[in-house]
Amino acid sequence: MGYRVVDTFPSFIEYWRKVGHKDVDHQLEEWEKQYMSKYPELFKLQVENYESMGLDWRKIAKERVLPNLPKLFPEIRKAWCNLREVIPRAYKKFKDFWKRDFNIVFVIYVGTGCGAGWATAYSNHYAVLFGLENIAELKWHTRRSLEGLTIHELSHIAHMVLRGLMPKDFERLEEDPLFLLYSEGFATRCEHLILGGEEWRMASNKSWLQWCERNIRYLALKYLERVAESRSVNDFYGSWLNIDGVSQTGYYLGCQYIKHLERTRTIEEIAKMSVEEVKTTALGWLEQLAM
Repeated sequence: MGYRVVDTFPSFIEYWRKVGHKDVDHQLEEWEKQYMSKYPELFKLQVENYESMGLDWRKIAKERVLPNLPKLFPEIRKAWCNLREVIPRAYKKFKDFWKRDFNIVFVIYVGTGCGAGWATAYSNHYAVLFGLENIAELKWHTRRSLEGLTIHELSHIAHMVLRGLMPKDFERLEEDPLFLLYSEGFATRCEHLILGGEEWRMASNKSWLQWCERNIRYLALKYLERVAESRSVNDFYGSWLNIDGVSQTGYYLGCQYIKHLERTRTIEEIAKMSVEEVKTTALGWLEQLAM
């Protein structure tokens, strides 16, 4: 078996039973002392993630995460139950697609809103982290959505492995918005290929895909503006951010870019493109689309 699971949810339950009725300041203090103290590496990853963006993780936890946990708790528990069934099935589909084994650590936790899924490193291994609080908020607690999420994050890992990179090196490349478009597009396209169809899990409503299709030129223009002005493209990807009220449009745009590349390359060839080729082809494709 090419993976192991670090399941912190029982520790979260133990912590939450003691503090669920307390105020958020006390909840946050005990989240760190009671719960995360058992998983110092997991705690450090979350803090560093927010610090890298110049954000105060405590403020976000108190304002955006902890107050919502009581109403999200039923979906959090369902997500946890379903993940234990989904992980083996999703990993097998992923491994069969790439025809190779990977050594993966899956970490299940309730955190500070760093994301529903996160491909990174944990215990010196490639890892996929599942933030149950974000999964519940996005209503991705169903088996099908969790299967797509798992394969998406595993596809990031495959991308890292194929490029011969560790997660930190890959994440540094993703600081460039053109490489990020390529990276997220690649993971989204692989998710669809492995699942056998385009199930847009990140669609916030039934009209999301139609809006993206209708506004692809506009999305390309907006993306190009941010590239030209060296501005953040986070509003194309985060579930808390949006373009004209529509969130996670960068995944759609990136997937179309990868499909464009597939006209002349295999998916593995696309994974191994040089950084300069990625930037040149992504910029050219966006510019052509925006004309």
